[in-house]
Amino acid sequence: MDELVFPLAAVIATFFVLIPLLTIVSRAVLAIRRRRGPSWASFGSEVTFAWLVAPTLLPVLWLTSSALHQTEPGRTAQSCFFDHVEATTCVDTLLLLGFLIVGMVAMVGSRLWREWPRVMLRRLDDGHALRRRVSEVVAGDVHLRRLRIVVVRDSANPICTLGLLRPVVVIDACFVREADAKMLRAALLHEHAHIVGRDTLRSFVARLCLITNPAGALLGPDFERWRNAREAVCDGEAVHRGGDALALAESLVHAARFRCGGLSPHSAALCGHGRAALKLRLALLLNGPPAPTRTLGHLVLAVGAWAAVIAPHVGSSGLLEYFHFEVERLLHAFL
Repeated sequence: MDELVFPLAAVIATFFVLIPLLTIVSRAVLAIRRRRGPSWASFGSEVTFAWLVAPTLLPVLWLTSSALHQTEPGRTAQSCFFDHVEATTCVDTLLLLGFLIVGMVAMVGSRLWREWPRVMLRRLDDGHALRRRVSEVVAGDVHLRRLRIVVVRDSANPICTLGLLRPVVVIDACFVREADAKMLRAALLHEHAHIVGRDTLRSFVARLCLITNPAGALLGPDFERWRNAREAVCDGEAVHRGGDALALAESLVHAARFRCGGLSPHSAALCGHGRAALKLRLALLLNGPPAPTRTLGHLVLAVGAWAAVIAPHVGSSGLLEYFHFEVERLLHAFL
């Protein structure tokens, strides 16, 4: 049972001390960004996404990399206070690594199973008149030609983007029937912006981080603000790519008649995630949507993730080694 003390202590210290502390810092930074941002839509930036996932993602990457570093040949027993039966084998670190791998696989697998889109049961074939209407709109726009699009019956959303690595745009047949060509093109350009920004994947990652984070509820409202702001950002990008602003506004009003949000928590739906946000988006479209901007949030997050993975392997010893030794030393003192 002594071998369980260090793995449990490392998991508790990381998830119930380090991650909550970083979450509090992230929440404070996001509160400042909300107050000082140039516009409501600016909260949908890459920087906001980085602050949402960094408090969980970076410590987990560091802990996993540090545990792997301790299992390297010749290093396993160096961080142990106790003399184990096999001098070159410290099962404490192997148990920690097993906890992390099993936990991450179980968490990701359960979220994929719960949120995987199941909407292709009643799709229209390519020869259907409504499907041909969509194909004609897509053929006339260079931005839309690579989209994977299906038209379905009785969807909970009028039009949305689903899928993580290979997103697909799902359109309800009723929406296609009642929308004109300009409305369809503007709506598809909006979904194209979601796909270019990998919003479904980012939403899934952020949701996974917040669920794993014991203090994730503190960032829940900011996550919803980010999702709503992303809808406004995609509106602006759709107009920037040639979509008609008034036609897109009309599409939003038309889409709002449907029951939104019934497909998947990480779907990107045209009608968004709330009536208040929808009104703000309409106001932005009527008054001129903001020009698309790019921030360095993804680059900074990638550098931080890379540093979290590399840092444990730099130098003769690391923080987890010291922590491992001190946990076993305290255990020995109380025995």
